[in-house]
Amino acid sequence: MANFKTHFNVATISTGLASATLFSATHIDFNSALWLWFLGTIGGLLPDIDADNSTSLDTIFAMLTLTTVLLTLRYMATQYFAEIRLIELIATVLVVYGAMRYIIRPLFEKTTIHRGSCHSLAFLLLCALATTQLTWKLSAGHVQHPDILAWYSGGFIFLGGFIHLLLDEIYSVDLLNVKIKRSFGSAMKLADFNQKGLTLLLIIAIIGLGYIAPSPDNAINSLTNWSKLQL
Repeated sequence: MANFKTHFNVATISTGLASATLFSATHIDFNSALWLWFLGTIGGLLPDIDADNSTSLDTIFAMLTLTTVLLTLRYMATQYFAEIRLIELIATVLVVYGAMRYIIRPLFEKTTIHRGSCHSLAFLLLCALATTQLTWKLSAGHVQHPDILAWYSGGFIFLGGFIHLLLDEIYSVDLLNVKIKRSFGSAMKLADFNQKGLTLLLIIAIIGLGYIAPSPDNAINSLTNWSKLQL
């Protein structure tokens, strides 16, 4: 199994090159390129979120907590800015942080096992569709084509995660001694069918998110046109 540093570096380099390519082809602007690069790097750490006390888990939950706090404050600022008091603002931050740190994370650690459902293509697809949906809703009115950015965002989450799983499988093969380690096949799997209930919930969530997702036609059309790409 590859370590945190390897996962981080390979995901950062690979998704950075991918976002730079999209930017060079004028499919996205510079800010969107940075956003996709960030998501791809996060995706590269995502499968190890089920490893208790891992660096990936700490990093992802720290970023998830920060994002949740910022989104909550953004919603409050746009809806209740004229009425909110400083003490309420501070209390909101503490409540959200406490919920993520002492409720959500322990619950997640208790219900997941390392190299279980989170180490599967189904989990990556779920995360990709959830990212697509959130980006579509949050970027509406701020970018010219929120549907395209949304699908790109989900795609980069999936790409980063796929790179992670691929690295783990590669590291399961001992090329020096030409043998396959026992961990081979435990990373790159469609779903964890040993956890049938959780897998069923993943499938239902994937179908639901796919149903309400924006049309992918514009994103697909943009990816078929590379006439403006400058190497």
